[in-house]
Amino acid sequence: MKGKFYTGILALLLLLAGCDKADVGRGENDGKGYPVSFTLAELRPMRAVDGDATDLQAGTALTIAAYNPNSGKLVAARQYKVNNAADGLELDGSITDNEPMYLPVGTYDFCAMTPVQTLTGEGKHGTVAQGTDALGSVTRAQMGADATTIQLDNLDHLASQISFTVQVVKQEVDSVLSFAVQSIEIEGMVKATTGNYLLPENKLVIPAIEETDRFEKLAIDGSDAFTAGEKGNGSGPGYINTQKTPRVVFPKAESTFNAIIKVKIQRNKEAEATDRLLSVKINRLAFEPGKRYLFEVNYGWDYVRFNITVAPWTTVTDDSEVGGGVQTVTHTININPWGEDIKLDMDI
Repeated sequence: MKGKFYTGILALLLLLAGCDKADVGRGENDGKGYPVSFTLAELRPMRAVDGDATDLQAGTALTIAAYNPNSGKLVAARQYKVNNAADGLELDGSITDNEPMYLPVGTYDFCAMTPVQTLTGEGKHGTVAQGTDALGSVTRAQMGADATTIQLDNLDHLASQISFTVQVVKQEVDSVLSFAVQSIEIEGMVKATTGNYLLPENKLVIPAIEETDRFEKLAIDGSDAFTAGEKGNGSGPGYINTQKTPRVVFPKAESTFNAIIKVKIQRNKEAEATDRLLSVKINRLAFEPGKRYLFEVNYGWDYVRFNITVAPWTTVTDDSEVGGGVQTVTHTININPWGEDIKLDMDI
C-alpha cells in the first residue's frame, strides 16, 4: 500500500513538472516558445509636423522589441510594417533573417518604434537623426501558452517642435514698405548623437546643461523657411512671416534658450531696406517631448512683444479639456523707434 502511495506521488510530481515546462514554452517550436503578433487597433494616428493628422500609411516600417521587465534585457526584436489595408502589422519580409517572433510564456515590455532602429549596446540604444519625428510606445503584456496577439499602446511623439511667426502690428503697417525675416539662429539646441534613443524606456536622451559638447546652434533660413505676407488691409497685422514647416528638435532640459532673429525692413521714409537684429534670451525654458513651442514676435513703432505658446503636438479640440493644455507667456520691451538692434532678456 505504501509503495503504491509513493508511486502515485511520484507520478503527480512528474505531471506537474511537465505542466511547468509547457507554461514556459518549452517543447513548442523546438523550445522557441509561442508565436506573437501585434495589432494597431488602438494606435493613435501618426501626426505630421504641420499639425495635421494623417493615418499610419501602408508600408510604414516599425521596430518592435521585447524586453524582460525585471532586468531590462532584450529578449527579441523584429522589423514590421503596416499592412496594405493600414489596419494591422505584418512581418517585413524584405529584411533578411527577419524571422517571426516566438516567446516563452511570461510578461514582457514590448517597445514599438518608428522609424526602424538598429539596436546597439545589448539592445539598450537606438539612434534618431536631427529633425526626425520619432514615435514610440511601451506596452507591458502577458505572453500566453499559445499563439498570442499583443495590442500595442499609443505611439507618442518623442521629440519636440518649434516654429516662429514674425510680423508688424497693424498700427505700423502703413509706415512700412517691406518686412521679411532673413534668418533665425538658435543656440543651445541638443545635438544628434549615436545611441541617443534609450530602451526599454523608449525616450530620447536629454543631456545635462553642463554637457556643453552635446549642444549646438541651429539655423533657419528665412528665404526658404518663411512665407512673407503682404501689407495687409488694416484690420489685422501686416507682413506676417510664418514658418512654413515647424522644426522638429530634440527635447532639452530647463536651460537658457538664445535666438537671434534677423529681419530686413524698409520704412517709407528710407531709401533702402536695412537689417535689424532681435537677440532674445529666454531663461528656464525646457523642450518637453510631444509638445510644440510657438514663438511669435510682434514689431511695433516703439516696442517689441514676444509671445511663447506651449501646446500639445497637435491642436486639441476636445471641449472637455479646458484650454487644451496651452500656456502662453508674453513679454514686451520698449525700444527706440527702429533705431537700433534689440536685446530681450526674459524668464519663463
